[in-house]
This record gives sequence, C-alpha cells and structure tokens, in this order.
Amino acid sequence: MVLIFLSLLLFLGAPTVRGSDKPNILFVLIDDMGYGDMGYTYPEIKKNITTPLFDKLASEGLILERYYTLPLCTPTRASLHTGRYAIALGIETEVFQPYTKECLDRDQILLPEVLRANGYATNLVGKWHLGYARWDCMPCTRGYDTAYGYTQGEIDYTSHKISGYNDFYFCEEDGDEISWSILPNSTQKYSENLFTSRIKDLVEDHNCSQPLFMMYTMQTVHSPFFAPDAYYNMNCLDKGNASCVRQAMLNAAQDSLSEVIESYKEAGMWNNTLMIVASDNGAPKSRFASSLPLRGWKSTFFEGGVRVPAFLYSPNPEILVPRGSTSCYIHVTDWYSSIIRWTGGWEAFTEISKVRKSQIDSLDSIDLSGLLFTGDKHNCLRDEILININPVNEDAAYIKGDYKALFGVQALTELTQCETGKRYAFGEHCVNWNITRLFNITDDPFETNDLSETHPDVLEELKETILHYFDELEPLQCTLADSVGAFPTEVMHYYLPFDFEGGIIPDWATYAHDPPSFH
Repeated sequence: MVLIFLSLLLFLGAPTVRGSDKPNILFVLIDDMGYGDMGYTYPEIKKNITTPLFDKLASEGLILERYYTLPLCTPTRASLHTGRYAIALGIETEVFQPYTKECLDRDQILLPEVLRANGYATNLVGKWHLGYARWDCMPCTRGYDTAYGYTQGEIDYTSHKISGYNDFYFCEEDGDEISWSILPNSTQKYSENLFTSRIKDLVEDHNCSQPLFMMYTMQTVHSPFFAPDAYYNMNCLDKGNASCVRQAMLNAAQDSLSEVIESYKEAGMWNNTLMIVASDNGAPKSRFASSLPLRGWKSTFFEGGVRVPAFLYSPNPEILVPRGSTSCYIHVTDWYSSIIRWTGGWEAFTEISKVRKSQIDSLDSIDLSGLLFTGDKHNCLRDEILININPVNEDAAYIKGDYKALFGVQALTELTQCETGKRYAFGEHCVNWNITRLFNITDDPFETNDLSETHPDVLEELKETILHYFDELEPLQCTLADSVGAFPTEVMHYYLPFDFEGGIIPDWATYAHDPPSFH
C-alpha cells in the first residue's frame, strides 16, 4: 500500500519545473468529509482517526478555517462550477436523482469553460452529479475536455452500480466531436484506484507547455461505507467497527492523493501546481462519519452541515505563500471568480462567446484571489454568506459578521425532495419566520447558546437581509420520474445521456441481456 510511503513522499525534493507560465490547478473535492474526519481540525479534541498526509499538506499551505458550502453535494458542485448560490439555479432543496431530467442550467457559464478559453486543458475524474439526462447535461459539453467516473450521487465502490444499474463512463470532447464509452476497464475494481490510475495517465500524457486543470471529485468518504482490505490499519481490522471502516476510507483517500502527487512530480509539474483540497458538505448522520465538534450534519444548515475542512497547498511559494490559516469567511462560490481572475480573467472567454456583462456582474462569487493565493490572510473581503433558502422545508440560514441566523424547523433529517407538479410558495412566505435561532459563531462556533431572544434587533436585521435574496429564487427543479417512462430498462443497463425529446438511445448502449464486460 502506498500509504506507508507518505512520510517519504512528503520530504522528497520537488523536480525542476517544466511547462506553462500559468500554474496547474489540482482541485480535490472529497465527498462528505466532516470536521471530525480531518486530523488538523480542532486537534485538541480527541478523534478516532488520523490523516497524516492531509495534516502535513495543510500545515505547509493555507488552512481555510471558515469555509462554507451548501448542505448537499449537487447544490455545492453547482455553486462551485457557476459562482451562483443554489437558489439562483433552482436546485437548493435536494440532490439530483436517478431516472430524472434534472440538469444544471445550460445558460450558466461553467468554470472549466472559462479556463479552457484561458488556455487550460480541463479534465474531470470522479463524481459529476450535475445532470445526465441529455447529452448537453454531461461534463464534456460543459467545458471539460475529458471526464471519467460516474453521474449519480453514489455508486457501489466495486460494482459501480446504483439501484441495480451501472454508472461508469468516459467521455472526450475533441473540437465538434464528443466520444463516449461505458464501463471503461472498470468491472469489479475499486473506484478510487481507477480514478487514481486515470489521473496518473492524464498527467503522464499531458503536454507541459499547456496548463492543466484537474478536477478530482473523490468518491470517498461517501456511503456505502467501504474500503478494500489493504487500507485497514493492522490494529483496526474489524469491518463491523465504524472507526476502523472510516479510517480505512481515509487511508484510501490519502493513498490516492499520494500517488497523484507523485505522478505530478515525475512529470515535472508539481512545482508549478496549486492544489485545493475541500469537502463538498458536512458528514452525514452516521456512526461511520463525524462533523464533531460542530453541531448538525449533512443536509442541515447548522455548522456541521455547511462548514467543512478546506486548505490550499503548493510547493512553490511564488504560487502560494504558506501562511498557516485564515479565519476569513470563504464560500464555495468564491472559487469561481478567484480562479478565473488568477488564471487570466474573462477577456479570452468573452472574445469567443456571447456572454453578457450582466451575467458576470450578477455572480454571488467574490474574487478572493489575493487573499487566497498571495495576499494578506487577514484582508477579509466577504462579511456575509447566504447559507440557503429552502422553500420545501420552509427554512433559511444566513451569516453576517459574527452572527448566524436560522429560520424554520431545521429538522435534523435528510432534506425533503420537492414534488413534481406541487406549487411551492416563493418570496417571504416560503420560510417559517416564527421559529428562530441566532448564534454568535465567532464566540460560539458549536452553536450552543441561542441569542434570538436576547438580540432581537440582530435577528431582525439578518432577516431583512435574507429578504433581499428572494429576487434570485428560480423555479425548483423537482424529481421528474413520471417524465422518464421506462428509463433505464431491462434492455438499457446504464445511466447515460438520453435525448428524452427524441427518444434516442445510441446503439452501443442497448443490450438485450446482461451488459458486456469491458477490459
């Protein structure tokens, strides 16, 4: 197992830099990692896990102490790719489901589209979860040169199935042509190992004269909670022990990242690379996961659902100045403007597209490139974050300065799926303002002391600010199973792009019996 060589890897000298003047960007998005799953977060609190590689990289880079996402993965991934709050995309209430027509708005300009215009090769490896129903929902039509992985929220780690159907694909965009394949060399192989191998191949074959944007969206540490035997610690082999399983999954994630880093070094690319590591939301409510010591978990608006581990690292101080940590507010939308500004701005993209200035000006993203990469870590440019507004659960949450207000029940359960055909209230009536909570999250980051009765003026001020965001609310994309008919079926064993309007299924995706094996 490569993990045993982590300490050696971290102290190896970086090879001579080769290639582009622009830095490579390696964005590692870990699935469902909470504060209790990372060793360096609140180290004074005893945890049953260790993350030596993550801890080492974070300590030598920049730790984002107050980094916020959406409470679920589809909204977070959409906000990362568009620079917009989920309420502006109509996907604030749920994750995209199998058998549906849900798709990230085609009018949105995605981050890899702009990076491609700025000269970058763009690759996605791992989870997509931003729509698969039509060809133009898939990543290779949304700015990625290639994509390899799965389309849904989760799959089995070795069979790569969900709900009995296969979900593993490869696509490549080459000019006006897009090629597709299914189950590429993946049968009964651990998905994280496949992703690692894919990235290593991409790096090895990459022309270093062109900067590389690699979006690595790990499957770990998402359910189903599993890791191969090789990743279990010798003193913790019990697969019925939640701590043993979680540690094995974290070992697999670190092992994968270790191999990826080594491949960048061997290609002479590491010294010209910025790496961003972040979770997509808090840990789920499960004995196999932890957002402790924060309150709540995935799907809630409490800190445990939306405040997650994140850090930046580069071996090159000219790319990233090592600065310990920053306590400035940073939201997942901010990667969009910050990365675009840092890699050349909008000029190249606007020259080849019909993007309107209003589209850029209406972003929720804030350019924090100076703060994040080279500037003063105390120069905080963001002082507010809209956590979310959910018309289905009738709740909302908002941060302003030291204070965080929560309205509505905030039920500690999975978010309710919106129902097809049901009309939900929009505007101020879509939130239950009668149930309130207010916390000073600077003094009380664990949200134990409700100040709503003692600070009614602060609560009212934050409520009034939330009301200004209702103009951004877009119609909800609800589960549309009744529109899909019999898809997939016994003759269609795959989750694949499908032209619902024309009813087109490509010949190579149709099989009368069991799907073939690809080796």
